[in-house]
Amino acid sequence: MDDTRSLEERIAASLNRLSPKQKKLARFVLDNKYLVSFASANQVGENVGASAATVVRFAQSLGYNGFSGLRTAIREELPTYLTAAERIEKRLVNPPSPHDIPQQVFHTDISNIERTASNLDEAHFSAALDAIVGADRILIVGCGLSAAAVWFLTHSLKVIGFNVRMDIDGGLSLATEIAQLREGTLMIAIDLWRYTRSTVEAVHASRRQGATVVAITDSVMSPLARFADFVLEVATDGTGHSLSPTAVFSLLNVFIAALSFRLPEQVMEALRRVDIMYRTQNLLFRE
Repeated sequence: MDDTRSLEERIAASLNRLSPKQKKLARFVLDNKYLVSFASANQVGENVGASAATVVRFAQSLGYNGFSGLRTAIREELPTYLTAAERIEKRLVNPPSPHDIPQQVFHTDISNIERTASNLDEAHFSAALDAIVGADRILIVGCGLSAAAVWFLTHSLKVIGFNVRMDIDGGLSLATEIAQLREGTLMIAIDLWRYTRSTVEAVHASRRQGATVVAITDSVMSPLARFADFVLEVATDGTGHSLSPTAVFSLLNVFIAALSFRLPEQVMEALRRVDIMYRTQNLLFRE
């Protein structure tokens, strides 16, 4: 096994062959790296109802020399990988000075974009792009923090000529939209950090309908990542109490740019129609 791969990369490569208990372990390890870096195999196992031997075998299945090897690898990455709650607590207990906040936020967002770019799975991105181009109907879903990204991508795809709908509310409206999906259609699901039941269940339902599913999420262990056809991971570290959506929007911009170059005639014709409608309906402000 390639010893230079990160823990996330090893888990992603092994995901399909992990047992349900090992997947639960993987989720716990990724979410609690700071704790795991100092805990025993028995202590880690107790948190997920697994034996110490199961924890050791899990570490070995990822290519580490037992649990101590996994723990050493995590320690080498600290303090970069504190859990979300620990990072928030640390930031709020020791806040930067008001003068430093703007540059700290900008620096964090730039880092998120750089990490997202360097970790971009080109095969999944290309396949997702093909799925968008080939779909006769596209449904984009997500709520809470993800709702703004859903709205932005829906509007951007509509403007350049795609048949796209969105749902940010769940419930009956989402069920109605999913009922229209079938083979040849596409769902794009966006969900971050505290994954919402409606979005995860929508992914399952869409797969049952025969639709292709593209997930945009923040972890290889996200429920969306486990059940989607193609997964794109984004970095979402924040400076205050909240996550940052900056890298999500940057990734969506990559999709829009790629589609514009892939389908220039469709895009230009669609933009002309939109421009004519704006002018005939007198929708734009003019002095």
